[in-house]
Amino acid sequence: MNTIIYVRQSLDRDGVGAAVERQLTECRALAVQTGLEIAHEYVDNDVSASKGTRPGFQELLAAIKAGSVSTIIVWHTDRLYRRVRDLVELVELAEKHALRILTVKAGDLDLNNAAGRMMAQILGAAARYEVEQKGARQVAANVQRANAGVWQFSNRPYGYERVGGKVQIVEPEAVVLRDAYARYLAGESYYSIVDDLNTRGTMTATGKPWSITTLRARLRNPAYAGIREYKGEAVAQGDWEPIITRKTWDEYTRLRTHRKTPHDWSNKTKYLLSGLALCGVCGGRMLARPDYPRNGVDRPPRIAYACTAKWCTQRDQERLDGLVEGIVVARFSQPDVLDLVRVDQDVAPQEAEALDLRRRWDDLAELVADGTMRPAAVREQSAIIQDKLARLQVVIDNARGGSTMTDLALASDTAAKWESFGLPQKRQVISSLFTVTVSKQKNTRVFDPNDIAIEWLS
Repeated sequence: MNTIIYVRQSLDRDGVGAAVERQLTECRALAVQTGLEIAHEYVDNDVSASKGTRPGFQELLAAIKAGSVSTIIVWHTDRLYRRVRDLVELVELAEKHALRILTVKAGDLDLNNAAGRMMAQILGAAARYEVEQKGARQVAANVQRANAGVWQFSNRPYGYERVGGKVQIVEPEAVVLRDAYARYLAGESYYSIVDDLNTRGTMTATGKPWSITTLRARLRNPAYAGIREYKGEAVAQGDWEPIITRKTWDEYTRLRTHRKTPHDWSNKTKYLLSGLALCGVCGGRMLARPDYPRNGVDRPPRIAYACTAKWCTQRDQERLDGLVEGIVVARFSQPDVLDLVRVDQDVAPQEAEALDLRRRWDDLAELVADGTMRPAAVREQSAIIQDKLARLQVVIDNARGGSTMTDLALASDTAAKWESFGLPQKRQVISSLFTVTVSKQKNTRVFDPNDIAIEWLS
């Protein structure tokens, strides 16, 4: 039968294991005093006894079950067990094996008799009480810090760092965040922003490429607006400098609840004029699709805009995009370009009304479920709500389009500014300026700009 030392430390702050080394030193000294020879030492460093898995403890239990342990030396019983079920398991094993526990700080325990088991239970209850009191104190301290606007974090959030105990802005990362908020408010999707960040080689705080999930989580953090939350509720103004204004935060939170569908890698529009270009024969909308070679021609498929309603006409995507983008840049290079730009308007009332309509729309399903309204009446109300939403969305989109066009009109380099826009911004400008109608091609082997009709909107 062997003597085993077991030591554990819940939190190793500096990662050097100094606490467990001190326990080992004192446990070894106790073994020398009692004339015991140590057969093995089990160590659990940076592991809690009240939660999680302790590999060293599990190995110790296995050794006891194998009948190779007679005495366990620990610094204190709370290093060995805090949970009742751990003590119960030790007691059950002690009934099968002669097991004694020697401690540096709490005396000896013999689990083979009633007095020893009672003392073990008392010490375990005291340890559990200490854990619960410590947890209560931590919760109270967290609430107090939150109400005081203090931001506690263990992993550095993107855009901030802690210097001398104070949270400070990391300006290069703050620039990325402000740009991401602005682009989202201008109509870009998370997909488009992430794609651009990764194309430019911009990394996250952990040095990894961006993902939609990561960007969404960052932008939804109210701390960037200086808001201190506790358990999902805003409790105070933070004591750190915000990266964005409260107005930007309010606009972002309002807008993201209005998006019709979440944008991800699969449902994003990938081509400039997809759904915007019109067929000159039937008036249907043209969508981007692969144009495969015919008659044995050896070339990879190209992307073309095609009338998918009746397959009336088709046009090469790159050439049509180039033509339309050239028209936009040329128009915004003219001296009277400011005549195109609408005066920015506050669309907060329209957005609030749209949000209310969407909530009413959601409530209709419940009214059908509980029998308050008949399906026919619900369909009628749904049509009314959808019509109002469509009209409100036009006002909102036009206002945002006007903001983008203002930036383009005031740019010193029109072409460069246009290239800096994301796909949603470009589509927004085009849809606000003119319609693109594609006539049936006279010569299918030649791209003729005269077959493309541009009708400017008033």
